[in-house]
Amino acid sequence: MLLRTLKIMYETFDQRTQAYRRRSPSPVPDTNSDKDELPQLSINMPGQYPMTSYEPEPMYAGEAEYSDGMETDTDRLTEQLGGTQLGSDEYEDHMEYVEIQEATEDQGFGGARDSAYTIPPDVHEVAFSPKHTRAFDENGVSWAIQWEVARYVTSYPNFSWEHTPLHVVPQLCGPSADKAATLADVLLKGEPLFLDYYKRERAMRQPTLTSPWEELDSEETYIRDNNRGVSIENPGGKVQQRLHLDISETGGGLDFKFTLEQPTKSKSCRFSRFLGSRRLVECHFSMKNAKKHKAAIIDFFVKKRLLINGRLFQAFYGHQGKVNLMEINQDFHRSPLSELGDDNRISLTDFIAWHNNLHLNSNQTINKWVSRFALGFSTSQPGIIFRPENIHFIDDIYATGKTKASAASHEIMTDGCGFLNYAALKVIQEKMAWESFCTCVQARIGGSKGLFMLHPEHRDPSEEPQIWLRSSQVKIQLNPEKEKWSPIHYILDVLSGSFIQESSSITYEMIMSLSENKVPDRALAKLLRDTIERDAQSMEPSSKPHGSKVLYDSVYATHRVLQSRLRQIISLDAHRAQALIELEDEDEYEGLTSAKWEAGPDPFSGQPASSQEQVLGWLQAGFSPTDRFVMEKLVYLQKKLMTEAVNRYRIAIPESVRALIVPDPLGVLEEGQVFFASSQPIQTNRSGLTHCITGPVLVSRNPCIQISDTRKVIAVNSHELWSRSYFDVIIFSTEGSRSLASLLSGGDYDGDTAVMIWDESITSPFQNSHKEFADPSIDFERVNFNKSKVVLRDIKAQAELGKVDITPRLVEAMLQQISPNQLGVYNMFYRNCAYVHGLDHPQTARLGHMFTQCLDAVKSGLEVKPEVFRLDRKTWDREPPSCFPSKAEEDNSRGRKLSLPPRKISERFILDVLQVVATQETDRYKLKLSEMRERCNSSYNIDQDLIRPLNEAEARVHKHPQFQEELASIKAHVKTFRDHFIQARNNMGPYSTQARYGRRTKKKPSISEDQESIRAVSEDYSRKMPSNLVMFSDYEVSMVAAAYAYQEDASRGRIFNFCFAVSWAELCAIKARASGGAFVTLTSGFIESLAIHRKVAKVFRNMGNEESEDEEV
Repeated sequence: MLLRTLKIMYETFDQRTQAYRRRSPSPVPDTNSDKDELPQLSINMPGQYPMTSYEPEPMYAGEAEYSDGMETDTDRLTEQLGGTQLGSDEYEDHMEYVEIQEATEDQGFGGARDSAYTIPPDVHEVAFSPKHTRAFDENGVSWAIQWEVARYVTSYPNFSWEHTPLHVVPQLCGPSADKAATLADVLLKGEPLFLDYYKRERAMRQPTLTSPWEELDSEETYIRDNNRGVSIENPGGKVQQRLHLDISETGGGLDFKFTLEQPTKSKSCRFSRFLGSRRLVECHFSMKNAKKHKAAIIDFFVKKRLLINGRLFQAFYGHQGKVNLMEINQDFHRSPLSELGDDNRISLTDFIAWHNNLHLNSNQTINKWVSRFALGFSTSQPGIIFRPENIHFIDDIYATGKTKASAASHEIMTDGCGFLNYAALKVIQEKMAWESFCTCVQARIGGSKGLFMLHPEHRDPSEEPQIWLRSSQVKIQLNPEKEKWSPIHYILDVLSGSFIQESSSITYEMIMSLSENKVPDRALAKLLRDTIERDAQSMEPSSKPHGSKVLYDSVYATHRVLQSRLRQIISLDAHRAQALIELEDEDEYEGLTSAKWEAGPDPFSGQPASSQEQVLGWLQAGFSPTDRFVMEKLVYLQKKLMTEAVNRYRIAIPESVRALIVPDPLGVLEEGQVFFASSQPIQTNRSGLTHCITGPVLVSRNPCIQISDTRKVIAVNSHELWSRSYFDVIIFSTEGSRSLASLLSGGDYDGDTAVMIWDESITSPFQNSHKEFADPSIDFERVNFNKSKVVLRDIKAQAELGKVDITPRLVEAMLQQISPNQLGVYNMFYRNCAYVHGLDHPQTARLGHMFTQCLDAVKSGLEVKPEVFRLDRKTWDREPPSCFPSKAEEDNSRGRKLSLPPRKISERFILDVLQVVATQETDRYKLKLSEMRERCNSSYNIDQDLIRPLNEAEARVHKHPQFQEELASIKAHVKTFRDHFIQARNNMGPYSTQARYGRRTKKKPSISEDQESIRAVSEDYSRKMPSNLVMFSDYEVSMVAAAYAYQEDASRGRIFNFCFAVSWAELCAIKARASGGAFVTLTSGFIESLAIHRKVAKVFRNMGNEESEDEEV
C-alpha cells in the first residue's frame, strides 16, 4: 500500500511539473488540463466548474429546487432563502475573485517585481512570497513542505523567505514523508545563525503515531481525485494544522501576529474528511485575549481571510479560544491547478449549503443553526455506508397523552435513540475491530446524531445494513429525496460503542446528592477510606514471595498502563471509539495532549516517558522494589493518587457500573424499572458473580446538580430483553409522564452515560427527593434571561432590505462562542449556595438551573440578564469553601474575595467530613511509605552489578596504560553531559527551554518542555559518544559510560536521574544479565505488549497471603 501511495505521489509531482511547462503566463487555468482524465465520481460536490471561467458554476445545472444545496454560486445562499436579490452586491464574491486573480496576472508569472504586490483590505498576510509560491507550484512541492517553510518564516525571528533560495526549491520536491525529515538539514543546518533553530527542529521530530507526513501524502491523492471523505477504508482527515495568534496592543490599536505550528496526526471528524486535512486550519489564542478582545477578534475574522502561500483561508466557526478556518476556492498571486485538486475546492457559501442548508433549515434560530456545526467536529470514524433506501425515518415514543406537537423535551421517551439492524452492527464491529458485539453505537449520519441500538426484530445477518432515525435525532434537514444527498451523508460516523466501566468512581457532586438524600456520612467515609487504602497499598513494596510481581501488577492496573500503551499504538482518531477516553468525557474541544511524550520511550536511551512505566521497567530488569530510585518513584506515584483522593474525593464504588442509557426497545419495563445485564460476569455482595443486576439501584449522571438528579429505581431481570441480547447498556422504561433520563440532570438518550449503584449501604438509606426540583419555575427563563429569537428567515429579510451579502452576518454569528461564557462563574455561585443552604433550598435549585442553562446556552440563545448577574455576583461571588475542588481563578482573585456566610443548616457538610477523612488517611499512608523509603535509602549501597563494566575497563587500562586516554575520554564525555543535564533541569545551559526557544522568563518550563530538554541531552549524549576506539568496542563504550554515569550519580547525592535518562537500556541490560540464571531478551515492542495475566497475579497474591497467615500462626 505504501509503495502504491508513493508511486501515485511521484506521478502526481511529475504531472505538476509537466503541466507548468505547458502553461502560459496567463493566470487563467488551462482549459486542456488533464482534469477530465481523473476519475469522476457520481458525487454532488461543489467546486467543480469549467476552468474557462472564473465564476464557479453548479455541477448539475438542471437540479430541482432541492438539489442538496450543493450549488456553487456564492450568492446562492440567499437564493436558498427564497430568491433574495442583493442588488448591486450580487456579484461581490465573483468580483473579489477576479480582483485577486488580476493581481496575479499583473505581478505573478509575467516577471513583475515581487515586492510590488498589494494586499487587499479583506486579506491578512500570514506567510507569503509570490516568487516562492510560484516556485513551489512549478516544482510540485507538496503542501506539507510549503507549510513547514512558512512555519520557519513565522516562528524564527531571523529566518525569512530569502533564506530559502529559489535554487533549493527543487530539492524540496517529493513525498512529504521523505522531505519533511530533511527540511531542517537543507534550510538550517549549514547556517551558524540558525544553529539553535536546527537543534529545536531536531528535538521537535514526532514519533510515528503523531507524524503527519505519510497521511498528508495519502490525502493528496484523494483531494486531487475529488473523492475525499467518501471512503470508509481510507477516510483521511486525520491531520491537524494549527496557527497560534498573539494579540498585542500597539499605539491604541491591536496587532495580530500569527505563527504556524507543526502539523500533527490527530483526531478525525466529518469536516476534515470532507474538505481534506490540508483545507482546514485551527487558530488558537489565549482565553485571556478571547475575553478581553472578543469583539476585535470577531470583527477581524469576519472581515479578513488569511493568506498562506497564495491560498486563502476563511473563518467559519469559533469555540472557546479557537477559530476554525477553511481554504476557499480563491487564490492570491497564483493560479488554481487541477493537478493539485484546486478545482475541487469550494467556497464558504458552498460549505454552509452542504452542511446546514439555509433553505431547508430556515426555521432554526441563528444560535441553534450555529450549534449544529459542532456536529461536524465530533471525533469519529467512518463505520458503514448505507444505501438511500435503507435509511428509514420513524417517530418517537411520547409520554402518555402527548404527541409530537404537544410533547416537551422531557416527555420524549426515546429522545435521541434510533435503531440499527444486526447486519449493520456486525459490519461496524468488524470495521472498528471491537472484541465483542456492541448492543448500540453512538454515531452521526446525515443531519442526525445520537445512539443507534440493535433493532428488536431485524436480526437476520443476511439483510442489507439498515438504520432507523427518530424524529428527535434529526438536527439538520437534508434534501427530502435521500437519493440526492451527498455521498458523505450516507456514512455512519461512529463515535463509540456500548462499553461499560465497572467499579465506577463518583464525582463530588454525586457525593453531595447522596448525602442530602439521606445516605449516612459514615457509609461514604468508609467507601473513601477503602478507595484510599486500595490505592495506597498498591504502591507499597512487599517482602512476600513474588512481591515484585505483585507490585508490578498493582502499578500496571492502578495507573492504567494498558490504556496508555494502547494510546501509543492506536491512532488518535480511534481513541474514543476504542474506549480509551473516559465514557463521561464529552469535551470535543480538548486541545492536543502531549502525545509526543506519551508515544513511547526515549529513542536514544530507551527510558520510558512515564514514572509508572519506569517502575515496571526496573522491576522486569531485576531491580529490587526497595532500590533507592525505585522507591522514589513509588513515593511519587502514591502521592499523585493521594492528592487526587484529597482534591477530588475520588470514591470508587465496587458495586457499580457506568454505561450508556437507552430507552426500552420492547416496551416491557414498567415506570420506575430499569434493566442491566453485563456480557461478562460482575461481582455482587448479595449474589456473588452474576450477569443481571436486580433489586433497588441508584442511577445518576454528570453534572449531578439538583438534589433530584439521583434516583432510586428497581432493576429487574427481563427475559424478553435478556433473550434479545441487550447487554452492557442501562435500559430505562418508556412508560410514565416523563423520561427517567430527563430527571437525571436533563439527560436524554443521544449518548449520555449514567452510573448505576447497587451497594446496599447506599441504596437502602437513600430517599428520592421530589421531582419538582428537576424543572425550573414557569417564569424562570423570562425572569433571568434575554433570549435571541432571531431565525434565519429574519436574516433573509435584513439581507433583502439592506441589499448586503448574508455571509458576513453568518460568520459573525458562528464566531460568538470564542470567549468563555458564564458557566464557570455560575458553577461557583451554585456551589457556594449549596454549602450555605443545602441542595433542597430554592436559591440553590435556582442557581443550579442557571448553571445548566449556561451549559446549553450555545444552542438555546439564552443570555443572563445583566441585572440578574450583578445581583447573583454580589450575593455569591465569595471565597469558596476549602473543601471544594479548586482551580486557579482566571482573574487571580482567589484569596481576595469576601468570605462566605456560615452554613445555615445544622448538619455538617459532607465534603468537610470527607476532607478530614481523606487528609488523615492519605497522610498516614504517605508517612508509612516515606519512612520505608528513608530506611531503604539509609541502607542503600552502590550496586556492584551496575559498576562492574567500569571496574573491568579500569582493570584493562591498568594492564595497558597506553589506552588510559580512551577511558578518560569516556569519563569526560559523561561528566560533560551530566553538567548539561543538571543545567537543563534548571532551565539553564545550551539544552534548556530558554536557550532553544529563545525565551527569557522566570516561568517554570512545562512538563513537555522539560522532557524535551532531557531528550535533547540524551540524543547528543548518544550521538557524540566516543567511537572507533582501539581498546573498547562501541558496545563496550556505551556500557562503560552507563556504569560511570551511575557511579557519578551515586557519588554526588545519590539522585539517579541522569544515568537512567541517558543510559536506561544499558543499565537495565547490565542488571538483567547480572541477576543470575537465564534471562530473556525482548525488544521494546514485545515487552510493551506483555502483562501479567490476572489469574497469575491472583495466584501470586494468594501465595503471599498464605505465607502471612503461616507467620501469624
